[in-house]
Amino acid sequence: MAFGTMTSRVLGQLRESLLAAYFDKRITDAWAAAFRLPNMFRRLLGEGSLSVSFIPVFVEARHDHDVRAQNLINSVYTFLLLILGCLTTFGVLYPEPLLNLVLDPAYIADTEKYLLTLRLAKMMFGFIFFISSYAFIMGILNALGQFSLPAVAPTLWNLCMIISTVLPHEWFPVLGDQLAWGVLLGGAMQAAILIPALLKAGYFPKISFDYKNKDFQRVIRNMGPGLIGMGLLQFTTIVNLRFSSALREGTISYINYVDRLIELPLSLISVSLGTALLPALSNFLARNERHKIGQTAQHYLELNLLITMAAAAGLYSLAEPIVQLLFGRGKFRPEDVLMCSQILKTYCWIMIFSSGVRVLTPAYFAVKNTWFPAIVSGICLAVHIFMAPILMARYQVHGLMMSTILSATLNLVLLLIFFPRFVSEFKYVGFFKSVFIFALLASVTGGVAQSFYVWQPYLNFGFWGLLINLCLSAGAAILIFVILGRVLGVTLVTEALNRVKKKFIK
Repeated sequence: MAFGTMTSRVLGQLRESLLAAYFDKRITDAWAAAFRLPNMFRRLLGEGSLSVSFIPVFVEARHDHDVRAQNLINSVYTFLLLILGCLTTFGVLYPEPLLNLVLDPAYIADTEKYLLTLRLAKMMFGFIFFISSYAFIMGILNALGQFSLPAVAPTLWNLCMIISTVLPHEWFPVLGDQLAWGVLLGGAMQAAILIPALLKAGYFPKISFDYKNKDFQRVIRNMGPGLIGMGLLQFTTIVNLRFSSALREGTISYINYVDRLIELPLSLISVSLGTALLPALSNFLARNERHKIGQTAQHYLELNLLITMAAAAGLYSLAEPIVQLLFGRGKFRPEDVLMCSQILKTYCWIMIFSSGVRVLTPAYFAVKNTWFPAIVSGICLAVHIFMAPILMARYQVHGLMMSTILSATLNLVLLLIFFPRFVSEFKYVGFFKSVFIFALLASVTGGVAQSFYVWQPYLNFGFWGLLINLCLSAGAAILIFVILGRVLGVTLVTEALNRVKKKFIK
């Protein structure tokens, strides 16, 4: 799962690097703003409340009988088709009200830029249909223990985007159209590649309006709070779009590029585990082994924090050379590199708290508690909306990033505090002892990365010198991370090394 997701993220990073080099900030701002809406609905309907509400019930139904599981798939997918059909039609025909809600008046006043954003939004809204279908099929395959193909499938979307980005501009009537067509075609291919696997598994959905199905009704009941919770969580990105669209041109693009950089390490562990944990934890509940849910969630939460704390320290220490290496060419000027790297230094810490939320939330969903994460998301969103303008007044875009981090921190803390009440036991003493050791390990790792980079100034000239310098700095930091981890007795480091060794021996 991690390998497939990581492959997709690496291609996604290449996509963003080409986007920054081939298009100026006006085009990339418009594309990022237009894509934010369909992408939000994709996360909400596909990877969000429907998926997390469906998988636990599907696992339980499948343990009982295949026919019961098939009937559930039929009813849920028919319901999803109705929602997606209405939403896609509305988005293609009338995107103006939605865009006017999420964009600042200062952005809308730039008529040329706003009209381009509107055009791209109309073209890309069909993406919701394809990508939500993909996410639903992925949920079924994950519940059946198939993770590789669904994880690799997004590489097709990224490949389509890469190809569309480098196509000659004169082939399209309006500059930027190629990006919208890449989104649509890539979404269709990403969904289509999973269909043979679903047919082979024998769970291909059929049209069914049997909404009296008790399993379907349970999914819908669970989906309500989940829809609110995931909606509030995704609404944070829309709030950030609204705030960032009021700032200087290029800010939306900078934040988009920084998000991609942060998603790279997150995808290695957090995204993969968040997806793989839900069916696994749901199986524990189906087998009446609730105590294993807490043990498993805590184990992988600690693994997440071990890696993301070190990764955040590394991104902070090497922010400017990383941005220079990945984006510093073409239309992405030195001043853009400086601005983007400064935002990365502020925002990189979000991955620590975001990764924790991505592990703990599936544990709540596995025990069919979708309402508490919804309440927590609402509280965190309210805090973000209140704090963002205050911090932005003093720190501009950095204030927006600080408010987002504060909101994610509160989310993680609340999920941790109430975990024993709603899910299972949690050993706090051992957990916080581990976190302290991880923080020490991350500090040393980040310091080594920065020091090693500074000691090699003769390699800073040109692309290859910068690449070699960063590889040596990262290599030295990882080596110290492993050695110090073993010295401090971090069992997760030893465990990870042993697993990697076994894979290579195989």
